[in-house]
Amino acid sequence: MKKIQQGFTLIELMIVVAIIGILAAIALPAYQDYTVRAKVSEGAIAASALKIGVTELFADRGMAGVVAYAAEVAADEANMLTADKISAVDVAGGTGEITITMGNIAQLGAGTDVLAFTPLINGAAISDVNSTGTITWSCNGANTTIIDKYLPANCR
Repeated sequence: MKKIQQGFTLIELMIVVAIIGILAAIALPAYQDYTVRAKVSEGAIAASALKIGVTELFADRGMAGVVAYAAEVAADEANMLTADKISAVDVAGGTGEITITMGNIAQLGAGTDVLAFTPLINGAAISDVNSTGTITWSCNGANTTIIDKYLPANCR
């Protein structure tokens, strides 16, 4: 009896390698964008604690409370939110806007690393005369300089 040799031909192996190469060329950039988006989300998570502070003090004391909270955040910034990917945190006393400056993310260039959250009531800036309603937070305004594809889903 003759034994028939079985296996893959060179052409079949080359086709499989080509298909794997095409899939890798598509998947790698998508994965890199995903990892940058995950790093930027760290700033959004850090801002959530600051959002609570701004909201509570605005509800209790109006804009005077927001100004006091902004001064408290500025005084204790080094101890408040220290993270590898966050280089600075700021709360604007006049508007309540929270600014997170991202750092140590190579894909974000200098000057394109700011994630800003602006509090709005009925689409207008919060103020003592505009204090009736629910505060919503907008993070896709003019002060956010991070490229859209790297922003968290709720900011795009």
